Amino acid sequence: MPRKRPGSITRRLLVASLTTFPLLLALTGVAIDRAHTSSLLKAEYDRLRLQFFGLLGGIEWQEGHLVMSERLQESRFTQFRSGLYATIASDTGKPLWRSLSSESLKLPAAEVPQRAGQAIITSVSINNKPHFNYRYLAIWENDNGGETPLLFSIYSDKTTLLGELNRFRQQLAIWLGSVLVFAIVLSAIILYWGLRPLRKLAQDLADLERGDKIALDDAYPRELHGVTENLNQLLEKEQKQRERYRNTLADLAHSLKTPLAVLRAEDLSHHDRREQLQRMENIVAYQLQRAVGTGQHGLLRKVDLAPLLHRLGATLVKVHRDKSIQLTVNVADDLRIAIDEQDSMELFGNLLDNACKACQARVTVSASVSDTRVELAIEDDGPGIPEEKSDTLLQRGQRGDQYGAGQGIGLAVVRDIIESYNADISITASATLGGARFVLTLPR
Repeated sequence: MPRKRPGSITRRLLVASLTTFPLLLALTGVAIDRAHTSSLLKAEYDRLRLQFFGLLGGIEWQEGHLVMSERLQESRFTQFRSGLYATIASDTGKPLWRSLSSESLKLPAAEVPQRAGQAIITSVSINNKPHFNYRYLAIWENDNGGETPLLFSIYSDKTTLLGELNRFRQQLAIWLGSVLVFAIVLSAIILYWGLRPLRKLAQDLADLERGDKIALDDAYPRELHGVTENLNQLLEKEQKQRERYRNTLADLAHSLKTPLAVLRAEDLSHHDRREQLQRMENIVAYQLQRAVGTGQHGLLRKVDLAPLLHRLGATLVKVHRDKSIQLTVNVADDLRIAIDEQDSMELFGNLLDNACKACQARVTVSASVSDTRVELAIEDDGPGIPEEKSDTLLQRGQRGDQYGAGQGIGLAVVRDIIESYNADISITASATLGGARFVLTLPR
């Protein structure tokens, strides 16, 4: 069963925003509402406490009877059904005083607190309206040293407070709803702006797929640099791999030209034919290895240079037998170089083949040895190579001759091989033969 394709990042973030923003704003609204309600209740409790102290300060005793001063600080106690009512009773429930504002109302019986000096605030219903009930049992000490328990009961209408709470909640809902809409719109804008580099990356990848681009540019945020750099490295590696395959096919065709030319000879012996066929097999295996290799070399067996050059020279003399070439190898028999045998065949085969094509009749190979380097010079008596062409001659597809068919591949193969061995090559004029002089400097 195929795996379900994940949704877009934009959709995920929008769904997350639409889910979390309302939840966060709802929690914020609940917290603000509770804090506001707690503040209103505390203010109301403080007012009830002040009204209690106002009543306490207005008490007078005349002939053993409680009398309330007419100068009460709270005027609503004297206004008819003002929403603020009060009673004073004994601890047995006997009424001692009642505010004028409550004379036509039936107030609920006040429950006596269990101990004096403790304020109790509850909710009661008067005429089907919610009210606060503040109760306080005070001990009044008279002039004779006696004590009289007094139960104060104050009733305050909740309607005003509840109305204020409802209005506040409505305003809070409107403002939080507006903030929610603004936050969602702002989040969508931020997501569109923030994810724009990803959309650009997707577009650039589509351009790469169509072939409109060969690499990703570096105009990306820091967070995407690692991705784009790795993609560019992968693209560069893939491009180099394709180039290596293409070059290997061209090198293979070029390398097979010499043994094929030898095989066309009618007077070729059976031994020489087998030798050329074996060389063709080695060339095919070598080029296939180069196509998948990295171009790096580990520990190599040393190659006897003189026998290799003599063998190549004999083959090339047969290929160019129409010139009657005199090929001279001035290399010590015990000279050995640290280079792969097949690489050396390609390297010296191409250089000697070019020299044989360019020469009139003579080609010489000489070697000089130092402690760390081996210098090999291949010279011919041909027309030579102009100095202005020597720099570009080693590039693939560049030819410096007009003496035969070719694709300008041989010297490019030489360059690839010497670069892989950290060697050097230079092209000058031959002082002895008058033609071109190729000098290879190889590590010993």
